[in-house]
Amino acid sequence: SALASTTALSSGMYYVSQNLSGCESTRTAVSVTINVAPGAPTASAQSFCNSATVANLVATGTALKWYNVSTGGSALASTTALTTGNYYVSQTVNSLESTRTAVSVTINTTIAPTASAQTFNNSATVANLVATGTSLQWYSASTGGSALASTTALSSGMYYVSQNLSGCES
Repeated sequence: SALASTTALSSGMYYVSQNLSGCESTRTAVSVTINVAPGAPTASAQSFCNSATVANLVATGTALKWYNVSTGGSALASTTALTTGNYYVSQTVNSLESTRTAVSVTINTTIAPTASAQTFNNSATVANLVATGTSLQWYSASTGGSALASTTALSSGMYYVSQNLSGCES
């Protein structure tokens, strides 16, 4: 029997014919594949220091697309700068896009601590250095290297200090 137009299809083989002048043609086979929309990808809240782009976001899924709205809108370019707030990620499987998963993003900003020139008589260690900031770390180089131990003896010259705020080093 002919199927009603409201019959739900499933993946498989169907056959179609046509009627011309009251005569039914032979049937032609038509293969039908029903793709099921994928589930939403998984992701958790993410924090970054100072700046980040969409390319820095992490989620588990296939062909991920990131948005700044929960529905509609256009996918964000990988170079789009992030701000603190919610972003939404979908995945695409078999040309079908999933629903979106909300991801909370926090951009923690840091600033350098303040310090001025210091003079010591005879000897001093890193523990004697003074700066205004939180979780201070002292270095002998402006970039790279390891933080100096508080017991490190000082010599005349330049030292550099950073601070840690919300897990981000200035």
